[in-house]
Amino acid sequence: MTISPPEPGQKVKVVVDDAPTPATFERWGKPGHFSRTLARGPKTTTWIWDLHADAHDFDSHTSDLEDISRKIFSAHFGHLAVVFIWLSGMYFHGAKFSNFEAWLTNPTAIK
Repeated sequence: MTISPPEPGQKVKVVVDDAPTPATFERWGKPGHFSRTLARGPKTTTWIWDLHADAHDFDSHTSDLEDISRKIFSAHFGHLAVVFIWLSGMYFHGAKFSNFEAWLTNPTAIK
């Protein structure tokens, strides 16, 4: 078995723009720079609803029905995960601070 050396390839010149679109922190600090519905700023309660509604408006993100269905189901499962974690915390703290051991020793005297 013989191993031949690699053949010399052509040199490639890489050209990269330094800043094709300027990104400044001043724009990020202004509310609504990415959405026209948020451009009025936090002067109205509609702004708060629009801020939260944009993330869940799957029809505006894409028109692919499979992609929309996947996003809806993943959002539902994420919500269920949060609810079950909250419930498990309630069960844990209910068991930790309960008087179950005292009730086992004398169930009729526990109030």
